[in-house]
Amino acid sequence: MEGDDKCDPDRPAHPGTFLAGEARQSDSQPGERRIDFPVSVVLPAGGTGERTGLKTPKQFCSFLGRPLISYTIQSFERVSWIQSIVVVVAKENMDLMTDIMQRFQHRKVRAVPGGSTRHRSIYNGVLALGEQKEEEEGSVSVDRPKVVIIHDAVRPFVEEDFLYKIAMAAKEQGAAGAIRPLVSTVIATTSEGYLDHSLERTKYRASEMPQGFTYDVISQAYHRCTESELEFGTECLHLALQFCGTNAKLIEGPPTLWKVTHKRDLAAAESIVKGLEKMSYWPSSRTRVLLKGSFAPLKVKTEAKLSSAEFPETWWEDGLDQDE
Repeated sequence: MEGDDKCDPDRPAHPGTFLAGEARQSDSQPGERRIDFPVSVVLPAGGTGERTGLKTPKQFCSFLGRPLISYTIQSFERVSWIQSIVVVVAKENMDLMTDIMQRFQHRKVRAVPGGSTRHRSIYNGVLALGEQKEEEEGSVSVDRPKVVIIHDAVRPFVEEDFLYKIAMAAKEQGAAGAIRPLVSTVIATTSEGYLDHSLERTKYRASEMPQGFTYDVISQAYHRCTESELEFGTECLHLALQFCGTNAKLIEGPPTLWKVTHKRDLAAAESIVKGLEKMSYWPSSRTRVLLKGSFAPLKVKTEAKLSSAEFPETWWEDGLDQDE
């Protein structure tokens, strides 16, 4: 990544080789998993990106001619059984998001204005999915989804097979979410700044994205939750449990559920996308990058191995928090 100009969303951009023209759909393969109920996605993208130290929110920072949020959107657009995507952005970024959708020909997407907090923004996205609207191009109406997948706009490397697991578990249980092992010990401190106690790390997990819910569960959870939850809460699974009595199925996620959190992560994401472009690869149900030291061959047109220089494991252990 060459300087902060990479984060200028107004600079000229080109679709590049990663996607030429329209967003790709899932390649149809014999035995491909299918879902026979409507699934939609909410991508909260209203964060300010303060931790990157950049003026431009990280979801709109560009590398290789495309903003980060566009890479995340195309990961969902290429999944054939996802019917629609709602991106929730700050009101002042609505025009910018509309321009990105048009420039990169995102067809399944519409943008809605967010709220003052993460939960308020997600709720706006859920409400938008409940509206019956006709698509701008054509007369096909988008049904209200049976399952809603919520995912961070700054987690671009989400795999189709994992989305399938989340969607199916959400339909069966009412709610489902990704988890990852904790990479550091969690401690509690006293008000004076001394160690109070530590948690046994093996008993706890980091809550990740994506998370899935039946539409009824997530909409009712937000409708019933308190103003305090809307203002200060960040965990959607907790809302489903507390206000709907729905205990989520937790599914161990792959290392690729990594989140762009700090400025250095944008450079990491650029390097990763370059490597994937070389091999015509994007995370899918038929490919998997194995991290943590050894790298398995990717099942693409040419068998290849990714070096540890391209995928340092520290990149994938960063950003485990959910905040925007």
